[in-house]
Amino acid sequence: MESKTSNLIERYVHDVARRLPEKEREDVKKELRANIYDMLPEGAGEDAVKKVLYELGSPASLAEKYRTRPRYLISPAFFDEYVSVLRWILPLVGVLVMLIGFAVGAVDAAKEAATSIPFAVSGIISKGVSMGVSAAFQALIWTTIGFVIAEHSGQKKETVGEHGWRVEDLPEVQSPKASIPLSEGIAELVLSVVFSILGILFCLGYLPFMMMFSHGGTVFFNIFSQSFLNTLIPFILISLLLAILESVAKIKDRRWSVFVCASSVVKKLVDMALTLYLINQPNILSTEFHSFLAETGVLRVLPSVNGTNVIVLAFCVLLIIGTLADVVTTITKTVKAHVR
Repeated sequence: MESKTSNLIERYVHDVARRLPEKEREDVKKELRANIYDMLPEGAGEDAVKKVLYELGSPASLAEKYRTRPRYLISPAFFDEYVSVLRWILPLVGVLVMLIGFAVGAVDAAKEAATSIPFAVSGIISKGVSMGVSAAFQALIWTTIGFVIAEHSGQKKETVGEHGWRVEDLPEVQSPKASIPLSEGIAELVLSVVFSILGILFCLGYLPFMMMFSHGGTVFFNIFSQSFLNTLIPFILISLLLAILESVAKIKDRRWSVFVCASSVVKKLVDMALTLYLINQPNILSTEFHSFLAETGVLRVLPSVNGTNVIVLAFCVLLIIGTLADVVTTITKTVKAHVR
């Protein structure tokens, strides 16, 4: 049978199977492929293949016939992956943010010099649990949004043509090297949004990052200056917008397309430029923490090159090398994905 007709059959089988639970797909593919070839005459051409496919019906309707347990909250094509992503993304985000909440609650309790240990512990637990639950709820919302985008973006309505759908609109079967797991784009979207929100709250002072020292009493130092944190907020928003664009591109295309590659490369280069700018700002550290470092002699021990701290310089060099290597890898991956 000609390769073009075989390609139509594989595209049809793929479109049906992708709408089913992952554990059922391979069996359905084998059965459906065998049924199609049994229905075709010897040496069938493209027209004969199209006739058989139209007789079987649209991939969506045929997939529903194969399904044993219909689900309607999320379409059958994505339900299992939706549940799979939720199973790891919710605990991950919830636990991480809960630990941050415990730390914030401990700092608040120490600053307030709470004398009642049970009261302090309850405050710490309450802060951690409330932040963890809130973050998990945000992760749930953004995960669902990601799957809604995946379901509705780039999907052609199956209400065209004489039969209500067209063979020509069947999606191409993607090679493994060209595909991007749907969970990857959605996980990046969720984590970017959740931790960008935490970053902004931190900059606004709702999540203080302090160091505590005991020297004749308890002393707290805000590590970063407020002016630096104010500068950081718009940069976080810019990075978040680019991250959302990259994630949506991956969710929509689900392969290493030119659009996905371009959005990814732009995100990496802009993040590198923003980080290089921020790390070289003279007002990163708060006055109190800078004075503490000077008093302990830490600043005198660290060497500098042309007035730039050697640690900062090394970080900048490694950041540039790592980013450029990542960009080259992304471009190479895209080029290989388009090589037939």
